[in-house]
Amino acid sequence: MDLVHQTAPTTAARILRAGMRCFAREGFAGATTRMIAGEAGVTLPVIAYHFENKDGLHRACANDIVEGYRRLMLPLMSAAREAVESGALTPVEARGWLDRILASLVSAITADEEQRLASDFVMREMSEQGPGFALLYDELWQPGLVLVGDLVAYARARAPGTEEDRASALMLVASLSAFTRELPVSLGILGWKSLTDAHRRTISAIAARMVNGILAD
Repeated sequence: MDLVHQTAPTTAARILRAGMRCFAREGFAGATTRMIAGEAGVTLPVIAYHFENKDGLHRACANDIVEGYRRLMLPLMSAAREAVESGALTPVEARGWLDRILASLVSAITADEEQRLASDFVMREMSEQGPGFALLYDELWQPGLVLVGDLVAYARARAPGTEEDRASALMLVASLSAFTRELPVSLGILGWKSLTDAHRRTISAIAARMVNGILAD
């Protein structure tokens, strides 16, 4: 159930959103149920009623992010995976899929405050694993990064699965983290007050040039 994105927030949705903020800011170990309760404006038993405990709330946050990913990205990623599995993907077609995926990732992670909150939670999980880590890895990181690595391989006219192609995928996608937790620094460096559609197009164009560099050899 995609609680964060409901139009009229329920008590559970308020708790989930507060948990997302606290986990993104403090990490799983640093965030406490008392801290989350204070931010959500509820008592500790209310958190227990909806999520059992901190572990359950953390997993619910991860599940909400996965559901959001499925809504925003899954049709594109599934179509790209089907193209890869067809065995008839040309380098030009693979490059086209890479450009579409990167542009969609840029749009997703820079969409709005809610999406950036989800991105911050995800970035924190990469360095400080909590109970929701396995779900994010299995449903988000592993299939997405393997797909990008496979597309890099096909765009280079070779069989997928090498460490170099997957490392390329990791570094390419990781570069977009500059517009998640590091956004205030990035805005200051670039002299931008906020992210506009023109800025998103600039980021996508730069990502495309990074793909050019990866495929250059």
